[in-house]
Amino acid sequence: MMKWGRSCIAAFMASAILLLITAPAYSSYHSQAGQKYTIALQRLENLKKSKNKMKYRSYWIDCIRTFELVEKKYPRSPSAGDACFDRAGIHQELYQYNRHSKDLGEALQAYATCQSRYVRHVRAPEALYHIIELSLKYKQDNALATETYAKLARAYPDSSWTDKARAQLTPTAGMIHKKVRQETIIRKMPVPVIAAPGKGGPAGVVRSIRYWSGGAYTRIVIDRDKPVKFQVHELKKPDRLVFDLLDTRLASSVEIDPLPVNDGILKQVRSSQYGPAIVRVVLDLASIKSYAAFQLHDPDRLVIDVTGEGGKMSEAADPSTTASDPPQNEELAADAGAQAKVETQAPITLPSKTHDGDKNTDDSLSLSRQLGLKIKTIAIDAGHGGRDPGATGKSGLKEKTVTLDVAKRLAALVKERLGCTVIMTREKDVFVPLEQRPFIAKYRNADLFVSIHVNANRKRKTRGIETYIQSLRASDRDAMATAARENSMSTKRLSELKSELDRIFADLAKDDKLEESLQLAHAVQGSLVETMKPIKGHVVNLGVKRAFFYVLINTEMPSILAEVGFISNPDEEKLLRTEAYRQSIAEALYQGVKNYVDARSPQMLVGI
Repeated sequence: MMKWGRSCIAAFMASAILLLITAPAYSSYHSQAGQKYTIALQRLENLKKSKNKMKYRSYWIDCIRTFELVEKKYPRSPSAGDACFDRAGIHQELYQYNRHSKDLGEALQAYATCQSRYVRHVRAPEALYHIIELSLKYKQDNALATETYAKLARAYPDSSWTDKARAQLTPTAGMIHKKVRQETIIRKMPVPVIAAPGKGGPAGVVRSIRYWSGGAYTRIVIDRDKPVKFQVHELKKPDRLVFDLLDTRLASSVEIDPLPVNDGILKQVRSSQYGPAIVRVVLDLASIKSYAAFQLHDPDRLVIDVTGEGGKMSEAADPSTTASDPPQNEELAADAGAQAKVETQAPITLPSKTHDGDKNTDDSLSLSRQLGLKIKTIAIDAGHGGRDPGATGKSGLKEKTVTLDVAKRLAALVKERLGCTVIMTREKDVFVPLEQRPFIAKYRNADLFVSIHVNANRKRKTRGIETYIQSLRASDRDAMATAARENSMSTKRLSELKSELDRIFADLAKDDKLEESLQLAHAVQGSLVETMKPIKGHVVNLGVKRAFFYVLINTEMPSILAEVGFISNPDEEKLLRTEAYRQSIAEALYQGVKNYVDARSPQMLVGI
């Protein structure tokens, strides 16, 4: 019995020692694989940098074998799968460089092998997509493409590569019927993205295409008579963004020539009736860093934001301006009689970058410059205006009147006391589209965006103050109703936006813009409540809330929407009529902004 016990102890100790010895080895195994994989990537990068090396097949094969060594020597490491897919990609690039059929066969075989060997790898669906792409484009083998698509759809039904393959096969094979929810595009180039086509129906009509341009940012707006489903393609040599609007036709009133932009980001915008129910809109690019596309409703339009390396203010107000390069019309090849032009509307005039009212009387004493603030330019948005009156009180007071007056008072305070530059989205009773307001702020390089509104409710007794930040999920039903009213749309339509815009919000979250907006909102809400209490005796603090607002979409800066009262409440409407009360609101908004700015300012030590 004693011997048996000693034997067990000895076996246990031996196992423990073995584990201690082998555990570091496993980590080292992965580390070595990673190092070898990095070397392989470096060799590939060096090859692509040298046009002279790219002429010789031996350099390509050397790169391929370097990746093969990682797979063979470290088959269980995470780097093995990456090396396999990279190797397949090199075969494809080599074929595209020299057009040898042998390399095409090698690429197809390598992609198939990698996918079957690393089924769960993130790049596995991409490998199947490339087989489809090569089969259709170079091999003209529809049977192989169709067979591979069936495998792709079965193994990876939710992958974006499946959606993209479907779009490629639809016009040639006519075999895809699966319905996929539409997604808004927001991707860094050169990742290709496709919004899924839906069921056929009565064609919508593109009524016009317009644009605003300034700095490193251009916004294209495609006006339609109903929501649109669309696909996006990125084309090279020359660089283009191509938007196919499905179940759509061009209005007969739309003209025929391209719309010149020439702002350093876009050269021009072209459109055509690409098919019986497809309108193709082509953005000829001068430079691009990223782009985003999303739908707005009531009225329906598709908005495309393109960010470039830096542009100039467009001269497209002159319809005679022509593109610097001749148009590339191969992707617009359709019936000549069906071609049409983007409507040549004059771009909406933007505020001048040099505005006398923005200058401080003594720039050297500007508080913002004394403190070295990051917040130097503040955009103030007076809600509604022109033909859009906003909410109306029982005695006839209009929201647009209150918001403009408060915005002007706030602008004066910010200029005089804080020394910041002020941008007004409107300075008089004019209509400014919701999508243009954030564009004005971005064009003028604003650091903060404050939108001023007055709330309304069917229940006349409802009162209070609340401040909003952008979110796809409304804080409560009242917040949803407020957002629907400010957006001039139904709550049902508002709830449908989540699937279209969640990627934009993911990008904002990464950039901490939502967190900064929340801090600004709390500073403003706290100041509003504290300032208005002595005046009203009692303030209903509805707090900081979240909801989706068109006017805050894609602002790329800390942004809030302040509801400074309920115009539907008779008592609050009376107060809102008085200049003294509006001045108090402006003072409260100013103090909230200042509190936020102070919290971000470097602390200066005095008397040391």
